[in-house]
Amino acid sequence: MTDEEQSPEHKAAEARALQFEAIAVQIRLNRDAKFGGAFLVIPPGDAEPFSSLMLNQDEAAIFWGAIKSLGEVALGTLEAANRQQQGFRRG
Repeated sequence: MTDEEQSPEHKAAEARALQFEAIAVQIRLNRDAKFGGAFLVIPPGDAEPFSSLMLNQDEAAIFWGAIKSLGEVALGTLEAANRQQQGFRRG
């Protein structure tokens, strides 16, 4: 099946899979560094994905704190957008 024959859903799935492969490449390229964690977050919809490879640190709290902060920022953005939408509703 060529790219032209793939459905938009299949193309999107392939694009998401390639992001995981890219972080794997970065892990391999940095194999001599001390691994401090890696993550890739791909939210649904058109939100931007985020990936991080942490090197030369071994504190689990730093790793989990980064993920927590990323989630808190994303939720704050969504909540602000919801409040703004509700402000324009008429009852």
